[in-house]
Amino acid sequence: MPAGRFDEVNVSALARLIDHGHLDAVVCRSGVNVAYLSGIATPGTLGRHLDLAATPRPTFVIWPAEGEPILVTSEIAAGLARATSWIETVRTYRDYREDAEECLAAVIEGAGLGRARVGFDISWFGAKRWAELKGRLPDVDAVDVTDDMDRVRAVKTPAEVERLRAAAALLDRCLADVFPTVRVGQSERAVHARIVARATELGADSIHGILQSSDNPVLYGGESDVRLVEGSVIRTDYVLYLNGYAANLSRPLHVGAPSDALLDRYQAYVSVCRDVVGLLRSGRRGGDIHESIQDAFRSVSLEPGPAISGHGIGRWFHQQYPLCVPGSTDVLEPGMVIALEPISGHWHLQDEFLITGSDPVRISDGFDWGDLSRSG
Repeated sequence: MPAGRFDEVNVSALARLIDHGHLDAVVCRSGVNVAYLSGIATPGTLGRHLDLAATPRPTFVIWPAEGEPILVTSEIAAGLARATSWIETVRTYRDYREDAEECLAAVIEGAGLGRARVGFDISWFGAKRWAELKGRLPDVDAVDVTDDMDRVRAVKTPAEVERLRAAAALLDRCLADVFPTVRVGQSERAVHARIVARATELGADSIHGILQSSDNPVLYGGESDVRLVEGSVIRTDYVLYLNGYAANLSRPLHVGAPSDALLDRYQAYVSVCRDVVGLLRSGRRGGDIHESIQDAFRSVSLEPGPAISGHGIGRWFHQQYPLCVPGSTDVLEPGMVIALEPISGHWHLQDEFLITGSDPVRISDGFDWGDLSRSG
């Protein structure tokens, strides 16, 4: 394979998965795995065909233990796939006229894998489609590698870290551009629309998320007609995609001049956020990190947050393995990138940290935690 062609794929981890599982190939169906292994960037409707198990127009990647990977997709999606993927061999089926699983089975047979031991991300196929595929490949020894692929994707290559860093920088710039334009009387919906527009102008693939005033009681309702008033605290939780990689950041904004009492509460919250960053150490379990964050809030009489305090992040989907949630046994390793989000009431800061052999490194460093953003 040409040097650098797969620099956003953890090829060594994938090779270990294939070797340890005695696999002849890995075949993936999910959006996260297909986008990760192929590099394709498919926005809008084409993107949804990567995610929906019942779609008649899925895309697959066949990654053999020996030889070149193969991308299987529909004719409509093939042009964009060829333009954005580093996989050079593309096989197509005719949209709505030919069966995608029949085409995949034929390509697997044609690659000499009809009697092979093959790993599939089975959880993403859907029961009906999986039964159809198995019926066409009766001699394939199918192994479920759904969880294994999560772990392959979790440890980032240096090129991936730079992709994530660039996406985070763009999202921070977008929010920094829009926040000073916020005024009393504007609606959540209007401010959100400006954020989406600014992100698009700056070159984002896409953006989604919430912008919620402290006067809006509906959690994650987002983009409502609630009007901002003097003293509102705006909570944000945005996901921006750049070159297929996600940035997931949360930045608070105060409408007007905050009171000294509110600034004191914010600084107490920020103090906890700074302290819990040190929990992001190689070898720590996600569940333990989450519980420690909740305990840290309780220790200073702040409200503990919901049932998530952080998650992995990468290509295609922002909330990936490892998860910092109750009971999680996911273990942090050097090279992982974690979106840490200690939440207390309406306070919500979220940043991305690279796990190393020592201290975590903040890669989304475009926002000063100590300075509560204020509207213009």
